[in-house]
Amino acid sequence: MSGAAVGGAAVGGRAVRWPLVVVALVAVVGLSVADRGGDEPATGVLLAGLGVTSAAPGPDAEGGVWYCGEGTSMPGEFADHSVIVANPGAVPVTAAVSVFPATPAGSTSASAAPREVSLVVPARSEASLRLAEVVESRYTAALVEIDSGQAIVEQRVQGPTGMDVMACATRSSAVWHFAAGSTRRDARLVFTLFNPFPDRAVVKFVFSTDEGIREPQALRGVLVPARSLVVVDATDAVPRFSSVSTTIESQAGRIVAGRLQLFDGTEGLEGLTAGPGIPAPQLQWVFPAGPADPDMVEHIFLYNPSEVSASAHVGIRLDALGSGGELAPFEVSVPPQQQIALVFGDVGAHPLPPEHFAYGAAGSLPEGAGFWTAIQVHNGVPIVAERVAAASALSSPAGVATAAGTPVTAVRHLFAGNRADGAEVALTVVNPSPDSIALVTVSKVAAGQVAPISQLDPLEVAPHSRVVVPVDRLADGDSYALLVEASQPVVVGRSLLARTGTGSASGSAVPFDPVALDPSAF
Repeated sequence: MSGAAVGGAAVGGRAVRWPLVVVALVAVVGLSVADRGGDEPATGVLLAGLGVTSAAPGPDAEGGVWYCGEGTSMPGEFADHSVIVANPGAVPVTAAVSVFPATPAGSTSASAAPREVSLVVPARSEASLRLAEVVESRYTAALVEIDSGQAIVEQRVQGPTGMDVMACATRSSAVWHFAAGSTRRDARLVFTLFNPFPDRAVVKFVFSTDEGIREPQALRGVLVPARSLVVVDATDAVPRFSSVSTTIESQAGRIVAGRLQLFDGTEGLEGLTAGPGIPAPQLQWVFPAGPADPDMVEHIFLYNPSEVSASAHVGIRLDALGSGGELAPFEVSVPPQQQIALVFGDVGAHPLPPEHFAYGAAGSLPEGAGFWTAIQVHNGVPIVAERVAAASALSSPAGVATAAGTPVTAVRHLFAGNRADGAEVALTVVNPSPDSIALVTVSKVAAGQVAPISQLDPLEVAPHSRVVVPVDRLADGDSYALLVEASQPVVVGRSLLARTGTGSASGSAVPFDPVALDPSAF
């Protein structure tokens, strides 16, 4: 398949199922960064102003710290937890992994010390670790410290209702936001509070529900002891709400907060989605993926945690219209402490807010068209934005994937944990520039080699356009990482979809040296 042919395809959001290779554990390592002091790693400090949850430290950094907090590590649970380390560099790297068992809510100290192991990742390769091999606990979190700024860490969860793959966080925060969520009859909504630091944290929860704000008394002062993982099941705290947005705010200390969302199939939706939250609202968000598959539907949830209404401009650019093709933009208002949903088609399965907070955004979309979306707030009130892609439980494959938009671009991006066997893997590259072509190279990182995929060398992405690349058709072999390099800043997303059964994932790449989106580009 030629690069031009791939560029013309609009294969929409697609997603992956693969077995992870567990690398042999070597000697127990020394004390973690959380014991050496309470300072935020340099990467986290730099990202604070960009609103980014994850980014690679870069080749000039001596190392990186990654927080992987969302998963289970006990037989019979719903989100078996693994971490994956991808190393595109020319020398091996060592990852010191501290695995934390969950501490019961209400405890004043951690229930157990983390278990510490070492994972060696060869040059230009990746390695994975199933956390249940280290600690057996209903929920687990991992602190991963790597002696290289080039390596990245992702986490994978797998269970009877599906799977998800996402980057681990590279920063902590005093506030975390989640735009999407549900506690209806078929749903389970769980939040993870990971505190690997030497000081305790105390947090409170605020839920924006179908019927207004809820602040359960029991969640107004949740203690998260030093060096612990505490888990809160919101299904019990705010039950039977179709649509829930959440803010978790520290009253003392800082944490890394994550979410596990499960749908069991009884109401027409089956799937599992997980990942860290969004540390700060932003004025601008880009979503590179938009389904061309008629069996997949998309909703974008916009959540305004402030006390002032936000006014946003929504721009949709279609693959079918060619370079620069754009539908007429429209305006939406996001009320204070409320969420709205932009509905791009609906199979009647994924939960939505009440009708007056659900905007039909698909009326002018050509049937089967792929698209990408840019959202800009123009009255200065930042918002939180997440995309949900879903397929009915009656379809095959079925699944649900939730991912935050991105407020940044970069010239270099990396994904870990791809697998061609039995799954579809698609990359989406968006060029936000209004006037210059982006040249993009996609390379496979595996077995000691970084090799450009010849059919894609290079891709040309026109201004204000995107290219969707069905990577699984072009890359063979076992688990591999994908390195995306561009001649100018681009946005890169990945979608994974099991070809049969249940399994879906979607999200942005881990960027190197991210920069804020240029508002003038849109």
